[in-house]
Amino acid sequence: MAINSEPTNQPQSRTEADRLRKAWEDGLASDPFDDFDIEAIKEKARARLIGFPGPDRCP
Repeated sequence: MAINSEPTNQPQSRTEADRLRKAWEDGLASDPFDDFDIEAIKEKARARLIGFPGPDRCP
């Protein structure tokens, strides 16, 4: 088995790095940044999941 010494989280080519850089820049330019409220996100998710049975309530 061959061992790859390159980090796995690095882009495999300059083209891929350029694509990711452009996507990042496009995302930043697409809309103003809103505050990040994790508690509001969790509350919204819990509200959406109320109607779904959990594993303990499945037939």
